Amino acid sequence: MTVAGRREWPEGTFVGGLPEADRTALLAAGTPVRFDDDQIMLVQGDTGDFVYVLAGGLVKVVVAAESGAETTLAIRSRGDLVGEFALLDDKPRTATVRAVGEVTALRVGGAAFLAIARGSWPARAAVTGYVMGKMRAAVERRAAERVWDARERLAQVLFELGRDRAEPGPDGTIRIPLTQSDLGDLAGVAVSTAERILKDLRRQGVISTRYREVAIKDMAQLDSIRFSV
Repeated sequence: MTVAGRREWPEGTFVGGLPEADRTALLAAGTPVRFDDDQIMLVQGDTGDFVYVLAGGLVKVVVAAESGAETTLAIRSRGDLVGEFALLDDKPRTATVRAVGEVTALRVGGAAFLAIARGSWPARAAVTGYVMGKMRAAVERRAAERVWDARERLAQVLFELGRDRAEPGPDGTIRIPLTQSDLGDLAGVAVSTAERILKDLRRQGVISTRYREVAIKDMAQLDSIRFSV
């Protein structure tokens, strides 16, 4: 697993935004681990004594109700952290994290992570900014559910995934390895509604779908839909 070098970490991610010295210390403190598709990485309700620095692949952040039904809340990818909330507030983990396809990561112990996070002003600022960014995204999602219609919200989710969480293939297509149910959860719409909207987007040539995958073919069209309000 290659972990060195600022250019290899996406801009806007936690690792990509760290000063070089703090990033080097964080990566050196981690133990490389690998997860297979759908493997559980963190469990809702567990005590948190470590974090993962994602090095490759996508993960789903899901919350389970008492009935056992799961809702996908967020997608994280290379350069992101998962599991830091439980360390920062010393409370049980708020969500379960599952691998989407093969995932590589660095497991960093809680004491080591907190020492780095609190060891310099830039590191503290990076942690604060990263956590606030997650909270802001949650607020914006809630607001969007009240302002945008289902089609616009789903287009927004697809656009952000294509922009931030995946790389175009040789033909320019961006493949997102998520189910239609996952996308519906992320957009805050019913599965039946998500299926209907995705079918319409397929007819327009904006996307294509197959088992557990949506392929984005026209980012510009998604962009126009999400800002049509």
